[in-house]
This record gives sequence, C-alpha cells and structure tokens, in this order.
Amino acid sequence: MLLVNSYHPQYQWTTQQTQGIKDVLIDTVHAENLHIEYMDERRFVDDEVYHTKLIELLKHKYQVYEPDLIMTTDDHAYNFMIENGKDLFPGKPVVYSGVNVPNTKMMARHGNIIGIAEGMEIEGNLDMILQLQPRTMRIIMLSDTTGLGLNMGKKAREIKAQWQADPHKKHVTLEVWDQFSIPELYQRAETADFNSVFLMLAIHKDKLGTYFSYEHHLPLLTQKSKVPVYGMWGTIIIGYGGLGGLMNNPYEHGKNAAKIAIKVLDGVPLKNIKVPGKAHYSPYFDYHQLKRFGIDLSRLPAPSTVINRPVSLYDEHAKLINSTIALFIFMLVVISILTINIKRRITAQRKLHQFNQELESIVQQRTKDLDERNKELQAASKILRAHAYTDELTGLPNRRAASREIVAHIKRYNMDFQPLAVAILDIDLFKSINDTYGHQAGDEVLCAVGETLKETLRPNDRVYRWGGEEFLIVLPDTKKGYSAIVCQRLTKSISQLDISNIGTITASIGVSNFTKGDSFEAILQRADTALYTAKNSGRNQVAAS
Repeated sequence: MLLVNSYHPQYQWTTQQTQGIKDVLIDTVHAENLHIEYMDERRFVDDEVYHTKLIELLKHKYQVYEPDLIMTTDDHAYNFMIENGKDLFPGKPVVYSGVNVPNTKMMARHGNIIGIAEGMEIEGNLDMILQLQPRTMRIIMLSDTTGLGLNMGKKAREIKAQWQADPHKKHVTLEVWDQFSIPELYQRAETADFNSVFLMLAIHKDKLGTYFSYEHHLPLLTQKSKVPVYGMWGTIIIGYGGLGGLMNNPYEHGKNAAKIAIKVLDGVPLKNIKVPGKAHYSPYFDYHQLKRFGIDLSRLPAPSTVINRPVSLYDEHAKLINSTIALFIFMLVVISILTINIKRRITAQRKLHQFNQELESIVQQRTKDLDERNKELQAASKILRAHAYTDELTGLPNRRAASREIVAHIKRYNMDFQPLAVAILDIDLFKSINDTYGHQAGDEVLCAVGETLKETLRPNDRVYRWGGEEFLIVLPDTKKGYSAIVCQRLTKSISQLDISNIGTITASIGVSNFTKGDSFEAILQRADTALYTAKNSGRNQVAAS
C-alpha cells in the first residue's frame, strides 16, 4: 500500500491523520509494506519543477514496489492522483481523506476513487461565534491565495453574499483577508476592534511567499490579537492560542478512511461501500482562552470538549474524600449502636437485676466485639494515612510527604552541615504528549519516569511526585558539583526510555544546594529558577543555581 500525504511529517495535522491510518492498518498491512510519501505542499505549493521531479521519482520508485492500493491525505495529494494517477498507477484503486472540495466530475471519469470528504464548517462556525459572542459585529476570515486557501476564501465570499441578503445576519460584517504579509497580519490583529473576531480558514503562505507555521506563527498571532481567534482544524489550532470552534479530528478522519481501504483490499466493490458525506465536526475549546476573553461557559454548545479546565479539589482527591466520609459515617453508626446498647444495658440492669449474671456475659461478648472493631478502625486509619502521603498514579511519596520529610533533612543540615541538594525535574513537552497520544499515554510516561528515577538514584536519595509532570529530588550528602552530575545521569536514563509509539522522552532539571540559613522555600525557588533556565536553553538538560 502507498500513502501519499499532501504535507510534511512535522505538520501536526498530517502526523495525526497518518497515525490514525496506521493504527487501523496495523493488523492488515505489514509495516514494511506500507510506503509513506510526503509531498510537502505547504512549502512547494507553486513549484512546478518540484512537481515534475516528484512524478519522476514516484514513477521510478514504484515500478519496483508496485502498490495494490493508494491512499491520499488532504487536497493536494488527492488532486495529484486525480491528474497523474492513471499514468503512475494504472488501474489501482485510490482511497482519499481530508479533501475539502472533491472533484466529482474527475472522480466519475476514473471510476476507481473513493473516500471521505473532510469538507469545511465555515457556516457552522460563524453561527457558533454569534452564539458565544452575540455582540460580535465583525468576523474576519483568514486564508491565502494558494489551492486550499483559495477554495475556502471563495466559499467564504459566497457565504458573505448570503449573509448580506439575510435580514437577521446582515448587521454582522463578514470580511475575507487573503492578501497580507505575516507582519501586517500581526499589526492588524493588534488594532482589531473589540467587537471583532478572527476565524482561521487555511493559510499556507502569505503574499510574500513566507511559509505560515501554525506552531510558530499562530501563537504569536493570538498573543498579539486583542480578540479571539477561532478555527475548525483542532490539532493545529487548539493548544497554540486558538479559542476553539467546531473542529475536525484528523486522527479519527484517518481511521475512518483506513477502514474503507481495508474493505477495498478485501475485494468489496467500490459501489457497495457506504461512505459518510463529510467528516464530523465537534465543538472543542481551550479553557484559558475562554477565560481570557470572558466568554460564559454556559453558552458553549453541548456536548463541548474543554481542555485545560482546572480540576476541583474534590475531583483531584475524590477517593480519599469519599473514603474519609465513609469512615466518618461508619464511626457514627458504631457510636450510635454503642450508645443504644449502653442505654439498653442500664435499663436491663435496673429492671432485671436477677438476671445480672447472664447480662454480664452479654456485656463481655459485646466488649470483645468492640475491641475487634476498634482494631479494624485502627488498621483502616493506618491505611488512610499511608494513602495521604502516597501518589496514587506513580506510587511515589507525594507533595505532602515531601513537605514533611524535607523539614527533617533541613534540621539535620543545620546540625552537622553535611551537603544537601534539592532538584526539580520537569518532563519536556508533556502537554504535547497528552494532546497527541492521550492522557493514558501521559500516565504511562509519568509512571515510567518515576520508576527510572527510583532505579537510578542511590538508596538514601528521595524522589517525590511534586505535581503534574514535575518530580522533586532530594540528594543528601551530595556536594554542589556532584549534584549536577547525578541529575545529568537522570536525564540520560529518561531519554533512553521506550514507551509505546511516543518516541524519545526528555526531561529538564534545575538543581541547587543548601547553604547556611536556607529555608525550604528559598532553595525550592532557586531550583525552580534553574529549571526555567534549563527549559529556556533548549530542554533535555540540567541547570544548577
């Protein structure tokens, strides 16, 4: 099988869509039989020489490795196969995905092309913007004049004409910006009216031919913009400063296209394969951006996904709180039962003195029961105390345990002045791991890093789960120069981890040694400052303060 991608592997949209395809095909197509090509059209969209050489390369390469089926992602690869597929791969079926505007006439001529249109959700996002921000008077849609941007800009102008004829919407001005340099776009965003918003359609290059990077330029644009930036492409908008919108998930889109490819490989005729009209668009938002622009969360369409929403104290410690409440209720029940029993015993003693011997036997038995219950309560209390000082995910001591134990280290230091170092370790790009591979994969990374730290450190060293992707490390009897060496050994061990399909895991560490008169807060601040130095210096390194 041959998979032809429109863009490059560093483009998050392409990475996610390709991963969805690979995950579905893993049991059907052996890894060595899945050939993947990247057209890199975000950089070479208008380069005819490049396209000519690309055709020659594919023709030469796949004379030897002739594919049984071709898959394409996004518009450029699709159009490339429409125009050149018969010459390059005569008679071979093509399954496409991520296509915004399929060419139905050309598809009918080929007869062996099928797939899922990604479509576009411009109108849905425009309506949703007015739902979230009803005072909006101006919506600026951003695109360019390359293939996809040109098509989306054309569609946006058609919608603009419809809105101007609609008495319920004509009070909102729709604009399409596709002629700007990136610095000009920044400048316009800084001076945008308070009742305006931006809707990102598709930008590959500015009018000067400068490549537009969503990972680099979009965060700068959203930082400079005084108004929200919406979009419909989740992977490249959310997490880079975009507020949100009705968004398509490239991973799911790729999976659905791969399922169609499997049916084709199984010999199902193309006319018998049912495909959806277009990809699914779901409401997806960034909590930080919603708060930044004061948007009421109650206005979000249901069901909406909101990332970066803060976790409440109850959600974070639900098990501990519920266990404590259950224990408290149990103790109340026990106390109530004991109170009732005592009252009954007193009443029985007064009225039935003649049965004193029998009653004494009953009391002794119940006293024994109480002793057993008290032992059970003490055991349960001991377990709860252990849970209170242990991180449930990694099994490491938690922040509460660190705060208690480090006091003892400081007291010892102030007595004998033996060397003592404290380090803070932060897993690099952890949010990207969660966003790309899911929180379960993030949990696996946390557990693996915690286990590696325990195995690498000395028996008398201590490591704690400090919070999120941070770990606190205490190094007793460690001089200033050696503490950095120990931390470098830790970063090396972490970089050698192999976790599922995530790839290389790296970490940055800030370390500092105690000096006379130091408080825990002071050395923690120095270690944290050193950590930021390590992060800002390129990550995967150690900085000492």
